[in-house]
Amino acid sequence: MSLVFLMSSLDSFRPIQVLNRPESGAGDREQNLQVELEGRKYPFSFSLLEMPMDEREIQKRLTETAELLEETFVKDNTDMQHIVSDVCMPSVFPDTQIAIQWYLDSWDYVKPDGAVENACLEEPVMVCVQAVMELQGQTQTWEKEMRVCPPKIPDKVQKLQMLEYKINSFQEESEVQKVELPRTVFGQSVTWYPEADLRWIWILMLTAVAVCAVIIGRHKEEERRRRQREQSMQMDYPEIVSRLGLYMGAGISTRRAWERIVESYEEKGAGNRKPREAYEEMRRALYEMQSGVAEAVAYERFGTRCRLPSYLKLGTLLSQNLRKGTRNLAGLLQEESREALENRKALAKKMGEECESKLLFPMIMMLLTILLMVMYPAIISFQM
Repeated sequence: MSLVFLMSSLDSFRPIQVLNRPESGAGDREQNLQVELEGRKYPFSFSLLEMPMDEREIQKRLTETAELLEETFVKDNTDMQHIVSDVCMPSVFPDTQIAIQWYLDSWDYVKPDGAVENACLEEPVMVCVQAVMELQGQTQTWEKEMRVCPPKIPDKVQKLQMLEYKINSFQEESEVQKVELPRTVFGQSVTWYPEADLRWIWILMLTAVAVCAVIIGRHKEEERRRRQREQSMQMDYPEIVSRLGLYMGAGISTRRAWERIVESYEEKGAGNRKPREAYEEMRRALYEMQSGVAEAVAYERFGTRCRLPSYLKLGTLLSQNLRKGTRNLAGLLQEESREALENRKALAKKMGEECESKLLFPMIMMLLTILLMVMYPAIISFQM
């Protein structure tokens, strides 16, 4: 084996003058040689062309290709009379050196890449196909008629494309002002409607949101008024109890003390002062007593309307005093007054804390504004 390689390597040192060309059909061959010029060798490469075929061989190969061309062209279709999917139009026939030029009398239904555009067809269309085959300067023509058919089972996209094609065709071919919409597509009836106006849904949603916002706003407003009413009544409670205890300690009856407190409130309110809920409820209780309601019942109703434990206790205490008699009622009221005063101080402290928390966000915003005003000139000076 080594001797064989040695003999073959010795051939590379022998000069050559003749090369054998490849046989017909074998294809061109890339040849690498060395050429000696002025005593020096240089690498040299060129393409060694294959032997040309004779005319009879060329015609034979062209004829064989023409016989196979229809089978290649129809691809996945049944035959030339039932073209429903893409066809094959190669520029070079597979496994040969035969170049092919394709010609169609209409490219509306078959594209140069073989794609079949039949989505807009309702009836079959005949298209003439011509292929010019060329091999080593000799040509042969292959010509057939193909029948491009509508899709067998058109899908939704194809139906919509067909409708668009019909409408565009009608507008291009007609100059009338009104466009008549197609009534059928691929044998199926078509019904047209104006585009659905969905604005009412948005209006309904916005209306529902607005109604909810109004309801929530009213609820919050009522809650705010209720809290303000309770706070106002809690702030007035120590004064009311203290005055009741003072009058009753001086020997004045409960009803007369009640009347004096209401009269004093009405005199102060003559200057259009803001109504105070606790005194308004006391005046209402006085009107009830003047209209014939029992005094004890009026006091109980007063405590119930106020809806606060302290006023419920006061109403019950005054009512029991009238019904059963209570010793040292004035002292009990003074003790209740001192306790109410302590509760008022705690409430005032709580309200102050709430105000501080409400002012926290504005204070933070003011701090950020001041920091921005201080830092902006410094930042500008750095950039300059």
